[in-house]
Amino acid sequence: MNILRCKFIKEKDMIYISHLDLQRLLQRSLRRAGIKVSYSQGFNPHPKISFGQALSLGTVSFGEYIDIELDEVISEDEFLTRINNVLPDGIKFLKAVYVDKSVPSLMSSISHGSYTLKLKINNDITIDDIKSKVKKFMEKDEIVFMKKTKKGKMKEVNIRPLIRKLNAVLLDDSNLILNTVIATGSSGNLNPSILLEKFKEISNLDIDMENIKIIRNDLYIDDGKKMITPI
Repeated sequence: MNILRCKFIKEKDMIYISHLDLQRLLQRSLRRAGIKVSYSQGFNPHPKISFGQALSLGTVSFGEYIDIELDEVISEDEFLTRINNVLPDGIKFLKAVYVDKSVPSLMSSISHGSYTLKLKINNDITIDDIKSKVKKFMEKDEIVFMKKTKKGKMKEVNIRPLIRKLNAVLLDDSNLILNTVIATGSSGNLNPSILLEKFKEISNLDIDMENIKIIRNDLYIDDGKKMITPI
C-alpha cells in the first residue's frame, strides 16, 4: 500500500468549482498524468482518494490536503512534476510525502484551520478600537448561533469553543484584515462566515457582508501538545 499525502492550493477561477467537481477534476488529472491509482474492490470500484475538510465555494486556499493510494511507487518529485503538468491554472500541488498506512485519515485527524478574513467596514474607527472589540468578543463564554437542523428545526449552538484564535492585524482606510484559527474537522466545524456574522452582531461594526474575501491558509492536527500540519 503506497499512500501519498499531498498539499495543494486552490485559487483563481478554481475557487468556484464545487468539492465534487474538484474530486472529478483531480481523478481525470491523475489519469492524464499516467499515475496509477489504486481502486476499491467490488461491483462499483472507485479510486482510493480521500480529502481533508471540504472547502466552501468561493474560498481561496493555500493549504488543501489529499491522500492518494497508488498501485506503483514513484518519487515524490516525479509525482509533483507529472500532476502539475496537467492541472488547470488555479490548482497546484506543492508537496507530496509517502505516509504509512497506520497514519489516521485526513478527515479523522484534521481539527482546525487558519484563515485570513479580508473585509470592508463602514465605521470611523481605529485599529486599537477594533482590537478591543476582538478582545471582548473572545472573552465571552458563550456566542450563540441559531443553526437549522436536518429536520428543519432551529437549534442553539455555542460556537465560542470552536474559535481558537481571532486577531485584528491591519486596518487600512475601510479595509480590515482578521486572522483566525477555528475548528475545521469532523468533530467540530465552524464556517468563517458564521464567525463574521456573530462578530459583526456583537461588536456593532458595520461590516459589508457582501464584500468579504476568505482565505484558508492551512489545516492542522491537534496532537494534544501543539498544532501541526498534516505533512
